[in-house]
Amino acid sequence: MARRRTWNPITIIRRRLQRIERQSATRNRTPWTRAVDWCLPLSLPLGFVLAFALDANVSRVSTETLATVRLGRDDRGTPLRGVILRDDPAGVPWPFGSPLATVEIRRRTIEHGWPFASRTTVAPLELPTVPLADPDVVVDLAHPDAARGLLALRDATDVDLFDGLDVSLDVMTTERRRDLVDDVRSRATTTTRSWSATLAVAATLWLLLFVSSIIAVRGIQSGAWLAQRWRRRSMVGKLRDGRCPFCGYDLSGVRFPKRCSECGRRIWG
Repeated sequence: MARRRTWNPITIIRRRLQRIERQSATRNRTPWTRAVDWCLPLSLPLGFVLAFALDANVSRVSTETLATVRLGRDDRGTPLRGVILRDDPAGVPWPFGSPLATVEIRRRTIEHGWPFASRTTVAPLELPTVPLADPDVVVDLAHPDAARGLLALRDATDVDLFDGLDVSLDVMTTERRRDLVDDVRSRATTTTRSWSATLAVAATLWLLLFVSSIIAVRGIQSGAWLAQRWRRRSMVGKLRDGRCPFCGYDLSGVRFPKRCSECGRRIWG
């Protein structure tokens, strides 16, 4: 009767291992060789578990500056005005009579997983503002608590940047960067999952675990072989000296003793 076909992965793996055992019945297969055979299927679920664990605990953060805006006033008491920079900010002069601050529009991306990004999170756009009066104070204009930071800045340095967000968005709209304006106003966080990258991570970890387990098994096997060889040499040396190979009792007066008269263990025959 033909064997019934099944798609159960556990049954398939068990049958494959049984086939390996039958095909290698005439070979000298030791427990160490069987341990290496078992490393391949057992490292697969561990690779998937480790892939999801790294996805939840390992992340890489990258920040990209999309645009730079300078804020200032033409004169004291005039409305706040902004200009977008297209060149290096260090080499471009300020176009205001009263320069106030620099605003950078940044996008922060968080990649989860190793060595590939299985899940990618794009955080809301950030607008960190660095006032010239106190460069150590950085206020994110897009943050919900920006008003508190701007109030503390005005009290400390007498610099009013309460209209900085609206002016920066107006500059972005004028420069046809409507996508950035929509992202700033939506404050949306997007997360994308790439299952192909998840499978690639699991496969990579599976391979690393399999190779590591083989190295560990062979290392333990080599250590056991060295220990057994040292034990045999020690036993042969004791026998040559006429002593019991187990307890070291002096048996030089007995020719080919069957048992040790001290510990009672069998020696010959």
